Amino acid sequence: MLREPAFRWLCTANYIDAIGTWLERLAVGWFVLDTTGSVFLTALSFAARSAPNMFLGSLGGVVADRFSRTRVLSTTTAAKALLMCALAACGFLRLHSAWPVLTIVALSSVARASEQPSVQGILGDIGRPSGLARATSLHSTGARTVGLLASLAGGVLLDVVGPGPVFLIAAVTSAIASLVYARMRVARRVTTTPSMARGSFAHDTAEGFRVALASPAVRVLLILAVAVEVFAFSYQSLMPSFADRVLHVGATGLGALTFGTGLGGVLGLLVLTRLIETQHRGRLMCGVTLTFALALLALASTEVFPVAVALLVVVGAMAAMFDALQWALLQSTVPDEIRGRVIGLWMTAIGFGWLGPVILGGIAEIAGTRSAIASGGAIALVAAAAALATPRLRRL
Repeated sequence: MLREPAFRWLCTANYIDAIGTWLERLAVGWFVLDTTGSVFLTALSFAARSAPNMFLGSLGGVVADRFSRTRVLSTTTAAKALLMCALAACGFLRLHSAWPVLTIVALSSVARASEQPSVQGILGDIGRPSGLARATSLHSTGARTVGLLASLAGGVLLDVVGPGPVFLIAAVTSAIASLVYARMRVARRVTTTPSMARGSFAHDTAEGFRVALASPAVRVLLILAVAVEVFAFSYQSLMPSFADRVLHVGATGLGALTFGTGLGGVLGLLVLTRLIETQHRGRLMCGVTLTFALALLALASTEVFPVAVALLVVVGAMAAMFDALQWALLQSTVPDEIRGRVIGLWMTAIGFGWLGPVILGGIAEIAGTRSAIASGGAIALVAAAAALATPRLRRL
Protein backbone atom coordinates (compact mmCIF):
# COMPACT_ATOMS: atom_id res chain seq x y z
CA MET A 1 0.00 0.00 0.00
CA LEU A 2 2.86 2.40 0.79
CA ARG A 3 4.03 1.98 -2.80
CA GLU A 4 0.92 3.78 -4.03
CA PRO A 5 1.76 7.49 -4.64
CA ALA A 6 -1.84 8.52 -3.97
CA PHE A 7 -1.76 6.77 -0.59
CA ARG A 8 1.45 8.57 0.35
CA TRP A 9 0.00 11.94 -0.69
CA LEU A 10 -3.19 11.30 1.28
CA CYS A 11 -1.27 10.29 4.39
CA THR A 12 1.05 13.30 4.15
CA ALA A 13 -1.83 15.77 3.88
CA ASN A 14 -4.01 14.07 6.48
CA TYR A 15 -1.20 13.73 9.00
CA ILE A 16 -0.21 17.39 8.69
CA ASP A 17 -3.86 18.31 9.20
CA ALA A 18 -4.02 15.94 12.20
CA ILE A 19 -1.39 18.07 13.96
CA GLY A 20 -3.70 21.08 13.78
CA THR A 21 -6.77 19.05 14.77
CA TRP A 22 -5.17 17.60 17.90
CA LEU A 23 -3.61 20.91 18.94
CA GLU A 24 -6.95 22.68 18.52
CA ARG A 25 -8.86 19.99 20.43
CA LEU A 26 -6.42 20.12 23.34
CA ALA A 27 -6.24 23.92 23.47
CA VAL A 28 -10.01 24.49 23.23
CA GLY A 29 -10.82 22.30 26.23
CA TRP A 30 -8.10 23.84 28.38
CA PHE A 31 -8.90 27.41 27.29
CA VAL A 32 -12.62 27.06 28.12
CA LEU A 33 -11.91 25.47 31.52
CA ASP A 34 -9.27 28.08 32.37
CA THR A 35 -11.50 30.96 31.22
CA THR A 36 -14.81 29.92 32.80
CA GLY A 37 -13.92 27.38 35.49
CA SER A 38 -16.96 25.39 34.33
CA VAL A 39 -16.66 21.64 33.71
CA PHE A 40 -20.04 21.75 31.95
CA LEU A 41 -18.95 24.44 29.44
CA THR A 42 -15.71 22.55 28.85
CA ALA A 43 -17.72 19.43 28.03
CA LEU A 44 -20.01 21.58 25.87
CA SER A 45 -17.01 22.61 23.76
CA PHE A 46 -16.66 18.94 22.77
CA ALA A 47 -20.41 18.72 22.11
CA ALA A 48 -20.15 21.72 19.77
CA ARG A 49 -17.58 19.77 17.80
CA SER A 50 -19.89 16.84 17.07
CA ALA A 51 -23.44 18.28 17.07
CA PRO A 52 -23.41 19.62 13.46
CA ASN A 53 -22.71 16.09 12.19
CA MET A 54 -26.21 15.08 13.26
CA PHE A 55 -27.63 17.38 10.57
CA LEU A 56 -24.79 17.57 8.03
CA GLY A 57 -23.16 14.13 8.12
CA SER A 58 -25.33 12.64 5.38
CA LEU A 59 -25.01 15.78 3.25
CA GLY A 60 -21.24 15.55 3.66
CA GLY A 61 -21.38 11.99 2.37
CA VAL A 62 -23.28 13.09 -0.74
CA VAL A 63 -20.71 15.83 -1.37
CA ALA A 64 -17.92 13.24 -1.10
CA ASP A 65 -19.69 10.98 -3.63
CA ARG A 66 -20.58 13.73 -6.13
CA PHE A 67 -17.48 15.94 -6.28
CA SER A 68 -13.72 15.58 -6.45
CA ARG A 69 -12.79 14.32 -3.01
CA THR A 70 -9.35 15.90 -3.10
CA ARG A 71 -10.88 19.27 -3.96
CA VAL A 72 -13.43 18.88 -1.16
CA LEU A 73 -10.63 18.14 1.32
CA SER A 74 -8.52 21.06 0.13
CA THR A 75 -11.44 23.49 0.45
CA THR A 76 -12.68 22.32 3.86
CA THR A 77 -9.17 22.21 5.33
CA ALA A 78 -8.55 25.78 4.18
CA ALA A 79 -11.81 26.81 5.87
CA LYS A 80 -10.65 25.13 9.10
CA ALA A 81 -7.38 27.06 8.93
CA LEU A 82 -9.29 30.36 8.79
CA LEU A 83 -11.47 29.35 11.74
CA MET A 84 -8.40 28.38 13.75
CA CYS A 85 -7.05 31.87 13.09
CA ALA A 86 -10.24 33.18 14.70
CA LEU A 87 -9.60 30.90 17.70
CA ALA A 88 -6.07 32.28 17.89
CA ALA A 89 -7.53 35.80 18.07
CA CYS A 90 -9.73 34.69 21.00
CA GLY A 91 -6.66 33.31 22.73
CA PHE A 92 -4.52 36.41 22.20
CA LEU A 93 -7.36 38.71 23.32
CA ARG A 94 -7.92 36.54 26.44
CA LEU A 95 -11.70 36.61 26.10
CA HIS A 96 -13.59 35.93 29.31
CA SER A 97 -16.56 34.33 27.53
CA ALA A 98 -16.61 30.80 26.15
CA TRP A 99 -19.41 31.40 23.64
CA PRO A 100 -17.32 32.85 20.79
CA VAL A 101 -15.02 29.81 21.08
CA LEU A 102 -17.97 27.39 21.10
CA THR A 103 -19.41 29.08 18.02
CA ILE A 104 -16.11 28.83 16.12
CA VAL A 105 -15.72 25.17 17.10
CA ALA A 106 -19.22 24.43 15.79
CA LEU A 107 -18.44 26.18 12.49
CA SER A 108 -15.23 24.18 12.23
CA SER A 109 -17.28 21.02 12.62
CA VAL A 110 -19.47 22.15 9.71
CA ALA A 111 -16.32 22.39 7.60
CA ARG A 112 -15.40 18.84 8.66
CA ALA A 113 -18.74 17.31 7.61
CA SER A 114 -17.34 16.07 4.27
CA GLU A 115 -13.87 15.27 5.58
CA GLN A 116 -14.20 11.72 6.86
CA PRO A 117 -16.44 10.53 3.98
CA SER A 118 -13.92 11.97 1.51
CA VAL A 119 -10.89 10.41 3.21
CA GLN A 120 -12.56 7.01 3.52
CA GLY A 121 -13.78 7.25 -0.09
CA ILE A 122 -10.24 7.92 -1.31
CA LEU A 123 -8.92 5.00 0.73
CA GLY A 124 -11.49 2.80 -1.00
CA ASP A 125 -10.41 4.09 -4.40
CA ILE A 126 -6.77 3.37 -3.57
CA GLY A 127 -7.17 0.12 -1.63
CA ARG A 128 -9.66 -1.66 -3.91
CA PRO A 129 -11.92 -4.23 -2.23
CA SER A 130 -9.21 -6.62 -1.07
CA GLY A 131 -6.98 -3.94 0.45
CA LEU A 132 -9.57 -1.54 1.87
CA ALA A 133 -9.48 -2.82 5.44
CA ARG A 134 -5.67 -2.78 5.55
CA ALA A 135 -5.49 0.67 3.93
CA THR A 136 -7.94 2.01 6.52
CA SER A 137 -5.96 0.52 9.39
CA LEU A 138 -2.57 1.71 8.11
CA HIS A 139 -3.84 5.22 7.49
CA SER A 140 -5.46 5.43 10.93
CA THR A 141 -2.28 4.17 12.60
CA GLY A 142 -0.26 7.02 11.12
CA ALA A 143 -2.88 9.60 12.05
CA ARG A 144 -2.90 8.39 15.65
CA THR A 145 0.90 8.48 15.79
CA VAL A 146 0.90 12.10 14.70
CA GLY A 147 -1.89 12.85 17.16
CA LEU A 148 -0.06 11.48 20.17
CA LEU A 149 3.06 13.54 19.39
CA ALA A 150 0.97 16.66 18.79
CA SER A 151 -0.93 16.21 22.05
CA LEU A 152 2.24 15.85 24.09
CA ALA A 153 3.81 18.92 22.46
CA GLY A 154 0.52 20.82 22.75
CA GLY A 155 0.36 20.33 26.52
CA VAL A 156 3.85 21.75 26.94
CA LEU A 157 3.13 24.65 24.58
CA LEU A 158 -0.06 25.53 26.47
CA ASP A 159 1.93 25.84 29.68
CA VAL A 160 4.75 27.82 28.05
CA VAL A 161 3.11 30.18 25.54
CA GLY A 162 -0.66 29.90 26.16
CA PRO A 163 -3.57 29.02 23.86
CA GLY A 164 -3.22 31.85 21.31
CA PRO A 165 0.06 30.64 19.76
CA VAL A 166 -1.11 27.01 19.90
CA PHE A 167 -4.22 27.88 17.88
CA LEU A 168 -2.05 29.80 15.41
CA ILE A 169 0.26 26.80 14.90
CA ALA A 170 -2.83 24.65 14.30
CA ALA A 171 -4.03 27.13 11.66
CA VAL A 172 -0.68 27.03 9.84
CA THR A 173 -0.60 23.22 9.72
CA SER A 174 -4.14 23.06 8.33
CA ALA A 175 -3.25 25.62 5.66
CA ILE A 176 -0.25 23.52 4.60
CA ALA A 177 -2.43 20.39 4.50
CA SER A 178 -4.89 22.20 2.23
CA LEU A 179 -2.11 22.88 -0.28
CA VAL A 180 -1.00 19.23 -0.22
CA TYR A 181 -4.56 18.00 -0.80
CA ALA A 182 -4.80 20.35 -3.80
CA ARG A 183 -1.86 18.51 -5.44
CA MET A 184 -3.36 15.04 -5.06
CA ARG A 185 -4.65 13.06 -8.03
CA VAL A 186 -6.77 9.98 -7.36
CA ALA A 187 -8.71 7.93 -9.90
CA ARG A 188 -12.19 7.25 -8.58
CA ARG A 189 -13.39 3.65 -8.67
CA VAL A 190 -17.16 3.34 -9.12
CA THR A 191 -19.21 0.39 -10.29
CA THR A 192 -22.28 1.48 -12.21
CA THR A 193 -25.65 0.43 -10.80
CA PRO A 194 -28.74 1.61 -12.73
CA SER A 195 -30.79 2.10 -9.55
CA MET A 196 -28.13 4.48 -8.23
CA ALA A 197 -28.23 6.96 -11.12
CA ARG A 198 -27.26 10.44 -9.95
CA GLY A 199 -30.06 12.87 -9.19
CA SER A 200 -30.50 15.89 -6.97
CA PHE A 201 -28.79 16.23 -3.60
CA ALA A 202 -32.04 15.25 -1.88
CA HIS A 203 -32.48 12.25 -4.18
CA ASP A 204 -28.89 11.08 -3.69
CA THR A 205 -29.17 11.46 0.07
CA ALA A 206 -32.44 9.51 0.22
CA GLU A 207 -31.16 6.82 -2.15
CA GLY A 208 -27.99 6.42 -0.12
CA PHE A 209 -30.10 6.03 3.02
CA ARG A 210 -32.32 3.47 1.33
CA VAL A 211 -29.53 1.26 0.02
CA ALA A 212 -27.39 1.47 3.16
CA LEU A 213 -30.20 0.90 5.66
CA ALA A 214 -31.53 -2.03 3.63
CA SER A 215 -28.52 -3.92 5.00
CA PRO A 216 -29.17 -5.41 8.47
CA ALA A 217 -25.43 -5.27 9.15
CA VAL A 218 -25.35 -1.52 8.53
CA ARG A 219 -28.29 -0.97 10.86
CA VAL A 220 -26.66 -2.94 13.68
CA LEU A 221 -23.34 -1.14 13.28
CA LEU A 222 -24.98 2.29 13.31
CA ILE A 223 -26.98 1.53 16.46
CA LEU A 224 -23.79 0.38 18.20
CA ALA A 225 -22.00 3.50 16.96
CA VAL A 226 -24.62 5.78 18.50
CA ALA A 227 -24.48 4.06 21.90
CA VAL A 228 -20.68 3.98 22.12
CA GLU A 229 -20.01 7.41 20.62
CA VAL A 230 -22.55 9.17 22.84
CA PHE A 231 -21.25 7.79 26.13
CA ALA A 232 -17.92 5.97 25.83
CA PHE A 233 -16.20 8.51 23.57
CA SER A 234 -17.46 11.41 25.69
CA TYR A 235 -14.79 10.69 28.28
CA GLN A 236 -12.61 13.03 26.18
CA SER A 237 -14.75 16.01 27.16
CA LEU A 238 -13.94 15.33 30.83
CA MET A 239 -10.16 15.06 30.49
CA PRO A 240 -9.39 18.76 31.19
CA SER A 241 -11.29 18.64 34.48
CA PHE A 242 -9.94 15.13 35.25
CA ALA A 243 -6.38 16.45 34.86
CA ASP A 244 -7.03 19.64 36.81
CA ARG A 245 -9.43 18.60 39.57
CA VAL A 246 -8.85 14.87 40.10
CA LEU A 247 -5.17 14.36 39.30
CA HIS A 248 -4.01 17.99 39.87
CA VAL A 249 -1.45 17.85 37.05
CA GLY A 250 -2.18 21.01 35.00
CA ALA A 251 -1.93 21.55 31.24
CA THR A 252 1.29 19.55 30.85
CA GLY A 253 -0.39 16.65 32.64
CA LEU A 254 -3.39 16.98 30.32
CA GLY A 255 -0.99 16.72 27.40
CA ALA A 256 0.49 13.55 28.90
CA LEU A 257 -2.96 12.05 29.41
CA THR A 258 -3.87 12.84 25.82
CA PHE A 259 -0.50 11.39 24.76
CA GLY A 260 -1.47 8.16 26.54
CA THR A 261 -4.72 8.07 24.60
CA GLY A 262 -2.87 8.66 21.33
CA LEU A 263 -0.23 6.05 22.14
CA GLY A 264 -2.99 3.54 22.80
CA GLY A 265 -4.58 4.45 19.49
CA VAL A 266 -1.35 3.71 17.64
CA LEU A 267 -0.76 0.42 19.45
CA GLY A 268 -4.37 -0.63 18.98
CA LEU A 269 -4.28 0.04 15.26
CA LEU A 270 -0.97 -1.79 14.85
CA VAL A 271 -2.63 -4.83 16.41
CA LEU A 272 -5.74 -4.30 14.30
CA THR A 273 -3.67 -4.19 11.11
CA ARG A 274 -2.76 -7.81 11.77
CA LEU A 275 -6.24 -8.87 12.91
CA ILE A 276 -8.55 -6.99 10.55
CA GLU A 277 -8.18 -9.52 7.71
CA THR A 278 -9.66 -12.27 9.90
CA GLN A 279 -13.14 -13.60 9.21
CA HIS A 280 -14.57 -12.65 12.63
CA ARG A 281 -14.47 -8.87 12.66
CA GLY A 282 -17.88 -8.73 14.29
CA ARG A 283 -16.64 -10.72 17.28
CA LEU A 284 -13.59 -8.49 17.40
CA MET A 285 -15.90 -5.46 17.50
CA CYS A 286 -17.76 -6.96 20.48
CA GLY A 287 -14.51 -7.60 22.35
CA VAL A 288 -13.23 -4.10 21.67
CA THR A 289 -16.47 -2.54 22.94
CA LEU A 290 -16.38 -4.61 26.15
CA THR A 291 -12.73 -3.75 26.87
CA PHE A 292 -13.43 -0.07 26.17
CA ALA A 293 -16.21 -0.03 28.79
CA LEU A 294 -14.17 -1.85 31.46
CA ALA A 295 -11.16 0.44 30.96
CA LEU A 296 -13.36 3.53 31.46
CA LEU A 297 -14.76 2.11 34.69
CA ALA A 298 -11.22 1.46 35.93
CA LEU A 299 -10.16 5.00 34.94
CA ALA A 300 -12.98 6.47 37.00
CA SER A 301 -11.71 4.63 40.09
CA THR A 302 -8.13 5.95 40.09
CA GLU A 303 -6.49 9.14 41.36
CA VAL A 304 -2.93 8.02 40.55
CA PHE A 305 -1.48 9.83 37.53
CA PRO A 306 0.70 6.99 36.08
CA VAL A 307 -2.17 4.52 36.46
CA ALA A 308 -4.51 6.97 34.70
CA VAL A 309 -2.06 7.31 31.81
CA ALA A 310 -1.75 3.51 31.52
CA LEU A 311 -5.53 3.09 31.51
CA LEU A 312 -5.88 5.79 28.87
CA VAL A 313 -3.51 3.80 26.67
CA VAL A 314 -6.06 0.96 26.81
CA VAL A 315 -8.97 3.38 26.30
CA GLY A 316 -7.23 4.98 23.31
CA ALA A 317 -6.48 1.58 21.77
CA MET A 318 -10.09 0.47 22.01
CA ALA A 319 -11.44 3.80 20.70
CA ALA A 320 -9.18 3.70 17.65
CA MET A 321 -9.96 0.06 16.93
CA PHE A 322 -13.68 0.68 17.30
CA ASP A 323 -13.70 3.48 14.72
CA ALA A 324 -11.47 1.66 12.23
CA LEU A 325 -13.57 -1.49 12.46
CA GLN A 326 -16.74 0.54 11.92
CA TRP A 327 -15.34 2.19 8.79
CA ALA A 328 -14.05 -1.07 7.32
CA LEU A 329 -17.21 -3.07 8.08
CA LEU A 330 -19.59 -0.37 6.84
CA GLN A 331 -17.78 0.17 3.53
CA SER A 332 -17.47 -3.56 2.88
CA THR A 333 -21.26 -4.01 3.05
CA VAL A 334 -22.42 -1.39 0.50
CA PRO A 335 -21.85 -0.70 -3.24
CA ASP A 336 -18.86 1.42 -4.26
CA GLU A 337 -20.97 4.38 -5.39
CA ILE A 338 -22.37 5.03 -1.92
CA ARG A 339 -19.24 4.47 0.17
CA GLY A 340 -19.09 8.19 0.90
CA ARG A 341 -22.74 8.24 1.88
CA VAL A 342 -22.54 5.28 4.26
CA ILE A 343 -19.70 7.06 6.10
CA GLY A 344 -21.84 10.20 6.00
CA LEU A 345 -24.64 8.17 7.56
CA TRP A 346 -22.18 7.02 10.23
CA MET A 347 -21.27 10.66 10.87
CA THR A 348 -24.95 11.46 11.28
CA ALA A 349 -25.20 8.63 13.80
CA ILE A 350 -22.21 9.81 15.81
CA GLY A 351 -23.53 13.36 15.53
CA PHE A 352 -25.74 12.37 18.45
CA GLY A 353 -22.47 12.19 20.37
CA TRP A 354 -23.02 15.81 21.44
CA LEU A 355 -25.52 14.46 23.96
CA GLY A 356 -22.75 12.63 25.80
CA PRO A 357 -20.66 15.68 26.79
CA VAL A 358 -23.83 17.55 27.79
CA ILE A 359 -25.13 14.67 29.94
CA LEU A 360 -21.76 13.71 31.42
CA GLY A 361 -20.81 17.36 31.88
CA GLY A 362 -23.99 17.86 33.91
CA ILE A 363 -23.22 14.77 35.99
CA ALA A 364 -19.68 16.07 36.57
CA GLU A 365 -20.99 19.40 37.84
CA ILE A 366 -23.34 17.65 40.28
CA ALA A 367 -21.52 14.47 41.33
CA GLY A 368 -17.92 15.00 40.20
CA THR A 369 -15.77 14.10 37.21
CA ARG A 370 -15.06 10.53 38.29
CA SER A 371 -18.78 9.77 38.60
CA ALA A 372 -19.35 11.13 35.10
CA ILE A 373 -16.61 8.94 33.60
CA ALA A 374 -18.01 5.91 35.45
CA SER A 375 -21.50 6.65 34.09
CA GLY A 376 -20.18 6.63 30.53
CA GLY A 377 -18.35 3.37 31.15
CA ALA A 378 -21.42 1.72 32.67
CA ILE A 379 -23.62 2.62 29.70
CA ALA A 380 -20.93 1.39 27.30
CA LEU A 381 -20.86 -1.87 29.25
CA VAL A 382 -24.59 -2.31 28.60
CA ALA A 383 -23.98 -1.62 24.88
CA ALA A 384 -21.18 -4.22 24.85
CA ALA A 385 -23.47 -6.80 26.43
CA ALA A 386 -26.15 -6.07 23.82
CA ALA A 387 -23.56 -6.41 21.04
CA LEU A 388 -22.40 -9.77 22.36
CA ALA A 389 -26.03 -10.93 22.40
CA THR A 390 -26.57 -9.96 18.73
CA PRO A 391 -25.82 -12.92 16.41
CA ARG A 392 -25.96 -10.70 13.31
CA LEU A 393 -23.04 -8.61 14.58
CA ARG A 394 -20.98 -11.62 15.69
CA ARG A 395 -21.29 -13.14 12.19
CA LEU A 396 -19.81 -10.12 10.35
